[in-house]
Amino acid sequence: MRDLLPFLRLYRQHAGLLGAGMLLTLFTLLAGIGLLSLSGWFLSASAVAGLSLAGRQDFNYLFPAGAVRFLSIVRTASRWGDRVVSHDATFRLLTRLRILFWDRLAPLPAGRLQAYRQADLLNRLVADIDAMDHVYLRLISPLVTGLLSILGMFALLRHFDVALGWVLLGCLLVCALLLPAWLYRLGLAPGQALTHNRATLRTSSLDLIANQAELQMFDALGWQRQQWETAEAALIESQRRMSWISGLASCALTVSGGLLMLLMLVLASDGVGGRAPDPLIALVVFLSLAAFEAIAPLAGAFQHLATSLSAARRLNEVLHDTAPQHFGPWQREASRPPQLEWRQIEFSYPGDTRPTLQGLNLTLAPGEHLAILGPTGCGKSTLLNLLLREWEPSAGELLLDGQPLASLDETSLRRTFAVVSQRVDLFSATLADNLRLAAPEASNEALQQVLTAVGLDHLLIGPDVGKALTLWLGEGGRPLSGGELRRLGLARALLHQAPVMLLDEVTEGLDPRTEQEIQSLIQRHCQGRSVLMITHRARGLAQMDRIVLLEQGRIAHSGSHAQLLAEDDQYRLWQQRLDALPT
Repeated sequence: MRDLLPFLRLYRQHAGLLGAGMLLTLFTLLAGIGLLSLSGWFLSASAVAGLSLAGRQDFNYLFPAGAVRFLSIVRTASRWGDRVVSHDATFRLLTRLRILFWDRLAPLPAGRLQAYRQADLLNRLVADIDAMDHVYLRLISPLVTGLLSILGMFALLRHFDVALGWVLLGCLLVCALLLPAWLYRLGLAPGQALTHNRATLRTSSLDLIANQAELQMFDALGWQRQQWETAEAALIESQRRMSWISGLASCALTVSGGLLMLLMLVLASDGVGGRAPDPLIALVVFLSLAAFEAIAPLAGAFQHLATSLSAARRLNEVLHDTAPQHFGPWQREASRPPQLEWRQIEFSYPGDTRPTLQGLNLTLAPGEHLAILGPTGCGKSTLLNLLLREWEPSAGELLLDGQPLASLDETSLRRTFAVVSQRVDLFSATLADNLRLAAPEASNEALQQVLTAVGLDHLLIGPDVGKALTLWLGEGGRPLSGGELRRLGLARALLHQAPVMLLDEVTEGLDPRTEQEIQSLIQRHCQGRSVLMITHRARGLAQMDRIVLLEQGRIAHSGSHAQLLAEDDQYRLWQQRLDALPT
């Protein structure tokens, strides 16, 4: 239950709506119980009065008939109000919880988010937060209103017969305690399995849908589909077990209600409150029958409690077990390229005993074009990740204009760097929407100019530029080729107008011609900016001011293209491999 405490504290923000919802739920329960009890007594009393002429004359039909109609109206109105207010409060809570969850995710660097799969985060954001509506609608509200209703019925029946009142209270409290505890034990394992299997199926579904090309390429589509079917079958089995428990709960409630009604009928058969047998017996019997309307929601609440606890535990892993990244107060003017320095940097990824960077010292002068060349796994991309603060160095410091990078505020950090990576992420939106992620205020003319500059003017079909920019790219930009995606990523970086351009394997997987075109675009449009290019391909490096060879987290050699060709055997080997490739 400790996992639910953060969410219970969150409910204080909507205490008014939640309290109003519980009050309306209580009115609904009491009106329903009163309606059934009064109707039973009214029918019995009317029948008895109709059998005798004297009773027929003295019996007041109007008052109980009016009371029945009044309770019917109250029950209907309070039920409607309960649904409106309770669900409105719950939706507000879920909205607040999603915003809180997203606020905790947004500041986290990508390095920390790597501990979670995207599909798993999506499942927590959607399904696990949805499960939190059970906490109020199926746990708190039924528990409070149910106990208050039981006390109300006890007070009513005690007015007529003290002994019967205590019997009813004792039986209801026993049922209210034992049935939920029993159903909680039954639903514990299936509820936890339901949460786990729902997350597994969502992850498997996303893997199957999003990776069709890769799965077909490696002939793994059938295997992935089998994984999906296994996850689906496990979820269906969990749902079947929960449905079986729901049916068992309904059966237990029906049997318990029938036994209680029979017990109260036997005890009241000689009369209620010392009177001779009269229609009050019907009131006692129907009151005991209606009493289980207050207990029934409690059984369902504790049956699904395990699901809510599992969802709360998964949400707390993100909300509380990961601290947000902290930035400093320094605000830097991002109009000029800064001096960047990696000083005695040491870094190892979590769980990896082998250091990725070992005592690395590197400087990027303002306006310099620097290439980091090395094989996969030598620590090239880690340099960029540290610069973007996706990871923090284990030792050493990163300096920007002589100031620690950690002292820079987040807005200044994002304005200083523009990143073009091998993977260009596009949203299922228009061409203009995807470009304006880098510059929200950019005009259509500015978008046209940057698309023309990177060689994507062929996407602007027709004389109306505004209409052409509404070209729908689809999820991941599927209509675009690999080269067009890289050009679009470069266009976004140019729109961002940052003084430092960070290029991470931007030509990987491209044909030689497209690779040369991308390299030429970078050199042509990055004049006056600092450029840090990460690559393991030697093509186009002759145009860079300086080239650094990285090996096992250390700088092996550094110099210009001509210097390295003359002095470094490893660099000459890179060039020989390049010359052997088709052009």
